[in-house]
Amino acid sequence: MIKELLELTSLPDTPAITAMLETILLLAAVMLTGFLVSTADLLCVKLLSLILGGRPAFLIRNYITWPGTVLHELSHALFAFITGAGIKEIRLFPRGEKLGSVSIIPRGNLLLRSLQLSLSAVAPVITGLICLILMWVCILPGLNKAWHYILFWYFFISVFFHMSLSPEDRKNFLSGIIPTAVLIFLIFLVPAFLGIRL
Repeated sequence: MIKELLELTSLPDTPAITAMLETILLLAAVMLTGFLVSTADLLCVKLLSLILGGRPAFLIRNYITWPGTVLHELSHALFAFITGAGIKEIRLFPRGEKLGSVSIIPRGNLLLRSLQLSLSAVAPVITGLICLILMWVCILPGLNKAWHYILFWYFFISVFFHMSLSPEDRKNFLSGIIPTAVLIFLIFLVPAFLGIRL
């Protein structure tokens, strides 16, 4: 895809240009995935509301898919921890309208704090995609009983619908987009200089 973009835009095929395009594509893919999942989630909830009513739709979406909530919140916490932020509180059980939450304490200079907020905000999309790919590639081929498929699709759907980004997640991601882009650019730049395409 990068090669096609380089040809389309007539940009030189240098490591820096390649790393820049890979960075833009990755950031766009993460945001687009979060947006598409949020849209699919909203449409499913509206459809369920039309069929079953508002309360049952809320219960199905929020309580029955609880394993997705757990992965969503633990993803926020994991990325916050990896980037050096403090974790004040993790709530994995619904309370009122909130399904779960993670309170983090950004640490370090302004750049590092922005990076911690940004990466922890989009963590559910990244870990959700990784989980879905691993489930599809490693688990699905080995299934051979009806109840295996039922469990597989239950967890698959639960993870999928909790890969959405809340308005606060989107705000935190955008607040640290520049340091995040620089970090990703550097990660792509090193292999590009070595002639390795990621």
